[in-house]
Amino acid sequence: MHPILARFLTADAARETLRKEKAGEPLTPEEQHFVTAADANPKQKAMLLGVSGRALSSDAQAALVLLAAHAAARALTQDEALSAATQKAREALKEEGASDEESDAFLASILLEEAFGYEQEVDSFDADYVKESLGEVPALAALSKESVDALFLAFAKAAPNDADRKAREHMARALFDIAWSEGPTSINPEHLETLLDNEVVQESDEVQDARVRATVSLLQTLAHQGLIGPMRLTRLRAQLGDDDA
Repeated sequence: MHPILARFLTADAARETLRKEKAGEPLTPEEQHFVTAADANPKQKAMLLGVSGRALSSDAQAALVLLAAHAAARALTQDEALSAATQKAREALKEEGASDEESDAFLASILLEEAFGYEQEVDSFDADYVKESLGEVPALAALSKESVDALFLAFAKAAPNDADRKAREHMARALFDIAWSEGPTSINPEHLETLLDNEVVQESDEVQDARVRATVSLLQTLAHQGLIGPMRLTRLRAQLGDDDA
């Protein structure tokens, strides 16, 4: 987990930072990132300031997580190891018409995935994984409906037989609907969990096997297109129970 994300997941730290800003007291660079993120998300800022005590409602907790993630995303540009990849990601999103707010949300989602998406120690920050995820952004940002349709058709056509083709069509259509219905984003564990719950677990063993194989092949295809990095591919294949991951 990014250290700034971790710091501002506590309501006390967030409120104290906002109090200091209101009082005109000096802020550390980390605190300034949080204040800037809060100012850019006034609804979440107001929600956080509108409750008292440490026990937050689910909505207030969600607002706190969002502001903390956005603060951490803003700090990436000052991280020597991640600044170049962050800048390229932002430029790619801007070239495809994304607003600054949409770019902030995209980068924040990468940090939230790194923090909470996998079973790992949250005390450490996997900068290499975040860098890889940032490197996926240009290819994802460049996706259009036409290119996704072409990817779908090519993937289905490459199936060795009719049964596999049907499984590929079914799983590709389902995964694209789950992950990319509101625009392309990184394929993550939550997407796969939804896919398995909706399209696999209730089926016969034969259908389950065919659909999982199709999903593994789809992830490999996306990796070949630069839409999934090597570390992400390994983690997602492991989630599917792929012994070769």
